Amino acid sequence: MLDKVAFFNMADMQNIVFRLVLWCVFVAVCTAHPTKYPDVNLNVYRAKGTPPPFLSYHIHCMFVAYNNDSISSALKLMEKFIQHFNLTNTKPCEGLYHQGRLCVFDVDYTNTGATDPFVSANWAVFVPLEWYAKTVPWVMQNRGDQDILVHPNSGAEVSDHTRWALWMGDKWPLNSASFTNQTVF
Repeated sequence: MLDKVAFFNMADMQNIVFRLVLWCVFVAVCTAHPTKYPDVNLNVYRAKGTPPPFLSYHIHCMFVAYNNDSISSALKLMEKFIQHFNLTNTKPCEGLYHQGRLCVFDVDYTNTGATDPFVSANWAVFVPLEWYAKTVPWVMQNRGDQDILVHPNSGAEVSDHTRWALWMGDKWPLNSASFTNQTVF
């Protein structure tokens, strides 16, 4: 009788673990970075032969996951950024776009999934258009040895992260196959 109880409990545990893993995969796919602006119709811009407008920016500070020196250095820059731009008591960004405010995303310490364009850990900032001229020069002057990616958000994800991107320091590889919209301008 005890063997049947132990087997039943093990099966229940496996089912719970399976459901938990499935839920995590679902959440990861739904919240992965490549999300386009819902109100941007790239076909309109393609038909006109013009690229879409930049609606906002992201600043990404790249660092090596599981490397304490790399993590420490990156987080020091993030803390300086948060203090300089008075973001200490503000909520983290709640989505990739349409924040309506300057905000810092939760740190992604691994960020290496197949559905993500980044192959490294990073912390990131959502930058509304009106904050670009203040934030990007500050990062340029204060980044130290950190490698930084600044990219626009137009809805054309591949061009946003490759053709129109600005790198400070070394350029890190990206997984551009992860983007939901492969339109290139």
